[in-house]
Amino acid sequence: MQGKNKKADMRNNEKIVYLLEKLIRDGEDLCNNPWENKQHENIGLVTRYVDLEGFNKWISSFHLFLSLLGHLARPWQDIYENSKEGNRIENALSVLGSLKSIKENLDDGLLISFEDIIFAEAFSDLIDQAEYLYEQGYFLACGVILRAVLEERLKKLCERAMCLPNKARSTINDYNQNLYAAKAYDKITFKNVDSMAAVGNAAAHNDPQLNKQGVGRFLRDLQGFLLRFAT
Repeated sequence: MQGKNKKADMRNNEKIVYLLEKLIRDGEDLCNNPWENKQHENIGLVTRYVDLEGFNKWISSFHLFLSLLGHLARPWQDIYENSKEGNRIENALSVLGSLKSIKENLDDGLLISFEDIIFAEAFSDLIDQAEYLYEQGYFLACGVILRAVLEERLKKLCERAMCLPNKARSTINDYNQNLYAAKAYDKITFKNVDSMAAVGNAAAHNDPQLNKQGVGRFLRDLQGFLLRFAT
């Protein structure tokens, strides 16, 4: 089993590198073929743009890539925000420069390991599954998947904060208590996690009082939690 997991990790790593290299190639193609708006050429103002449709598609892929990087993407998050200002070539060159910087850091081993990327990718797939089940009316199954994602994320946060519970079979409550005690997050977050756990437990035990609206809140709250505490 361990050998299979390593092979799966290698495939995931290769996918991440492939996506990054493709983003760089696509960005270079965009920047090498700009067009000029000469509407105000008479006053010496000529603005260069890249293809709008290609730019929007490229930026969407760039956003996906940053989400896979999790907290490792923080140094480049502002570049993504600035890219929303439009398809001027200056914005495209800024994003392209960021992608090349990320590639250099990966090549130099400065982004530690791909462990976080693999976790982020796995969680993203599970959230997609949960959303699909919710939309199809299977909200209990959705709640069960969300509960598993929440538990795994809390466990990972405990490992980072060095506050894992000293129990053979720890629960969401154990992780939540220890993270709050370690001041990994505040009381509001502690209560929010407690509320999410209650919905997840109700789904796991097929509680007849649990409704679709409750699972919908769980889905939204968990998505916000994962964004806020990306490992």
